[in-house]
Amino acid sequence: MSSVQSAAFLNLDLELESKSDLSPLAEFFALKNTVLYHGPITRGYRLTVEPIIRGALNGDINQCTNHLLNLLAKLPPELVPVWESCRSRLFDYGFDVGVESAPLTAELTSTQLLKTAKLGLGIRVTMYPYRAEEANAKN
Repeated sequence: MSSVQSAAFLNLDLELESKSDLSPLAEFFALKNTVLYHGPITRGYRLTVEPIIRGALNGDINQCTNHLLNLLAKLPPELVPVWESCRSRLFDYGFDVGVESAPLTAELTSTQLLKTAKLGLGIRVTMYPYRAEEANAKN
């Protein structure tokens, strides 16, 4: 029996890169997020976090965006220089592209986009291809 694999929003990652250690930001974000990676890379350091909302990962693009924007608005003053030292700040929106599914739309508000821009955040969209092995494992 075959099933249609629907396109879906999967996650939002905040990805930071800096020449300096990002441990202070990792500690701050670890309180209300999952730290996916924190450590050295070829040209410095990377921190990647994913929002945890009400104790779980969340599949709503607006809730994830608002969660991270609200945390960034509350960044303690002593962490602002660490944030500003980042050479790269990105919101990376991940989507599963699905197979033969209805089109998927995902919309950010102008307020969210304005806050994102004011924080110096870029936006990247990552689209994950259909993976038959994963779909078969779920069935």
